[in-house]
Amino acid sequence: MPKLFNQNSYSNFRRRLLKAMGYAPILTFPNIIKSNESIDVLIIGAGLSGLYAANLLEEEGYNVRVLEANDRVGGRVLTQKHIPGCPESGGTAFGSGYARVIDTANRFGVNLIDLKPVIPYFRERTLALGGKIIHKNDWPSHPKNALPEDYRNMPPNAFFHTYLGKNNPLSAPQEWMNEDHFMHDISVHEWLKKEGFSDDLIDLAYNLNISHGYSAKDVSVLMLMFVNAFAASQSRLGFQTSLVAEGGNISIVEAMANNLSEEVYFGKRVVSIDASKNRAEVNCEDGTSYSANKIICSLPFSVLKDISIYPKIIGAQSEAIQSLKSQKINMLHLIPKTPFWELDEMSPNMYTDELAGMILSQRQASTPEQVDSLTVWLRGPIAEKLDRMRQEDAINSVIQSIERIRPSSKNQLEVAAYHSWSLNPYSKGDWAYWGPGQVSRFGQAVSNPHLNLHFCGEHTAVANRGMEGALESGERAFFEIVDL
Repeated sequence: MPKLFNQNSYSNFRRRLLKAMGYAPILTFPNIIKSNESIDVLIIGAGLSGLYAANLLEEEGYNVRVLEANDRVGGRVLTQKHIPGCPESGGTAFGSGYARVIDTANRFGVNLIDLKPVIPYFRERTLALGGKIIHKNDWPSHPKNALPEDYRNMPPNAFFHTYLGKNNPLSAPQEWMNEDHFMHDISVHEWLKKEGFSDDLIDLAYNLNISHGYSAKDVSVLMLMFVNAFAASQSRLGFQTSLVAEGGNISIVEAMANNLSEEVYFGKRVVSIDASKNRAEVNCEDGTSYSANKIICSLPFSVLKDISIYPKIIGAQSEAIQSLKSQKINMLHLIPKTPFWELDEMSPNMYTDELAGMILSQRQASTPEQVDSLTVWLRGPIAEKLDRMRQEDAINSVIQSIERIRPSSKNQLEVAAYHSWSLNPYSKGDWAYWGPGQVSRFGQAVSNPHLNLHFCGEHTAVANRGMEGALESGERAFFEIVDL
């Protein structure tokens, strides 16, 4: 497929621009089928980071091949295109300051939709604790409100990052990897206790519908300081809205894949990597083998730890691969048969302490008052509990929980899609999260090249989060190779 730009002039300009920005034993097979084609760089994983690196390398004239274990591109970006509004099961809306993501969409002609008209609806959530709905006017004086006096008007999900933002020692997001801040590499629980907060507050303001970790005890507050500082940096630069790609964010990933000169190789589940030779080698479960001068691996560590690598990675990087965790999260998409929320005159969005988790309505920027579908976010212990059930039982349990809390929804919810990221064999979880002490022990080692093997993925990003972090990491791997 022809490139959209003149490679020489454009790639030289792009390299200068990117550098100015900164960025932040082998298994054997009885009948191995070897590829004899000359490949400069072999990329494992057709997600955002891998495909971004692949496109940058092709612009420099490298011969690139991308291997993907799944039958689709995207990795942890997953758009449910068959559902009205194209809701996301992974890779949701991104900030208007995500420069690399926006640049990529623009280059490939992917239209972006400003979600500003939707944001006021997004922030409205019906709170339900102990199976009872708590009205907004009742919340400040409610007995279950464990927030400090100055914060009692605030919904529980807003407290932690509001408080952290006022007490964040990081002046820039990338500072979380500076040794001067490693004193903060303690658990969220320990940090909040030192701030004088009770266990009840921690359960309400952090553990409830947890976004990072399994509980406040197994995630580093230094990582959350990074998350908070990244959001604050976007806000300071004037980026106040969120965007989504027309047709879903998977459109951006598909455009990157379609721009490559060679199609992605699907069904290529890697089982071993040999980086010891002049031409590194990758062996796949189906018996095929590929070699290249360099390999870029974009797999999350939750998957990479089960792949044999030779020579063996040792030290801090090995500890990172074996112990860095991925977020447990399931996404359930429901189509409402009727606008049942109009009967009880409350927002369709909900924030609960039951299996219903957190529910957000899917709306279009052009008609924000209309609800196309509902997305149920099921995270941490809720996701783990559901993953122990048969899928049908898990879905029914969530719907029954919603119906108990909100009788107006009974028999009004039609199941459209369900996805468990932990049970997905190609991801084994969603975004990475760092435990107490892990940033200081191996944070600076996670992305180090291992001979001819390089690494990318959002878990290796230093200055950016989410989709932008994924592209940052692919960009870093690109520079590691072209600047050798």
